[in-house]
Amino acid sequence: MLTSQHAYLSRLDHLRFLAASLVVMFHFFHLTQGDLRSGNPLVSLIDEGHTGIALFMVISGFIFTVIAGQKNINYGGFIRNRIIRIYPLLIVAAFLQLLVSTYNDHRNYGFLQLLGWLIPFRSETIGLSPYFQQMWTIWVELQFYLIFPFLILFARRYGSRYLWGVLGLLVLLRALVFAASGEVRYLAYETLFGRLDQFIVGILLGRLWLALGKGIGVNVANESSERSGLHWLWLAPTGLLVLIGVHIFSLEVGFTNIKSPAWVLWPFVEGALWGGFMWVYLQLRWPGPPVLKARIDLALAALGAVSFSTYVFHKLVLAAYNAHAGVVAFTGLERLDAILTGALCALPLTTLMAAITYQLIEKPFLSLRRGYLS
Repeated sequence: MLTSQHAYLSRLDHLRFLAASLVVMFHFFHLTQGDLRSGNPLVSLIDEGHTGIALFMVISGFIFTVIAGQKNINYGGFIRNRIIRIYPLLIVAAFLQLLVSTYNDHRNYGFLQLLGWLIPFRSETIGLSPYFQQMWTIWVELQFYLIFPFLILFARRYGSRYLWGVLGLLVLLRALVFAASGEVRYLAYETLFGRLDQFIVGILLGRLWLALGKGIGVNVANESSERSGLHWLWLAPTGLLVLIGVHIFSLEVGFTNIKSPAWVLWPFVEGALWGGFMWVYLQLRWPGPPVLKARIDLALAALGAVSFSTYVFHKLVLAAYNAHAGVVAFTGLERLDAILTGALCALPLTTLMAAITYQLIEKPFLSLRRGYLS
């Protein structure tokens, strides 16, 4: 995402597109196929596509840390920019959902329910929201914003060991909750007490990035950074590691297993897997002509730029698509056809919708942001 605070790091937008695509494919696949335990790791990646949320969280921690560098953060200015970034789209989605619930579902919601959607805590009505249930992640992200300046301040004062200490505390708290109640899945998956692991993984990698002097302008069109980067084949082992990790999680635990003790550690493990993938991807040297690489970079970055809109509106688009179309019989193999339909039909339609809302809602407000570093 282009910002007034730093040189543009286009590859992070590539990863945002990947994260959004995984979530879209996950919801489309589950709408049509239900929850599966596939023996195919590639199918597991789609079946557990919610893992894209972890990638989003890692990216957030990383980019905020790299942007801040060693500069002082003006807390009010930081929060103001975050409000401008998130709330225009959040207000539109929340207002639309509450009106749909009122007039289509006859629940007669009013101002108090709208207020519940706009403060950074879980709304009591979100469980009744078929089109915007995924908005819980935005509230968690807003909670990240509230505490990030303090996390980075204490990390500078006490070193990265402070952040590792917080990670240890989060694991301990989840373990205690599991020991007391016999489950910790919802706490680990849907709240700050699980997702903060992934945000802190991003902060730790951001601090390492700065300590190694890598800078904030690396992209595929930068010839000097390309020459000093990693060979593109490094993407294979790191991608395979993510694939194997998610596949094992799918077979041994799974998205719907709320009683598994694995949820005590999974938020950190998932964040670490995606953190390693991000670290390698940001430093790859891609083969091919520079002009072609620059065009691919631009296209992927453009798709990533609309990832927030993609995430917010994708369930509404999927519901509309499924009401009139559904899975296309490309091959006659049910699971494969569901994946192909998601990739070739549902995802492009969602991206098109996201491009519209980005241009009309997000982009105009983004121009109102101001500097918050000194």
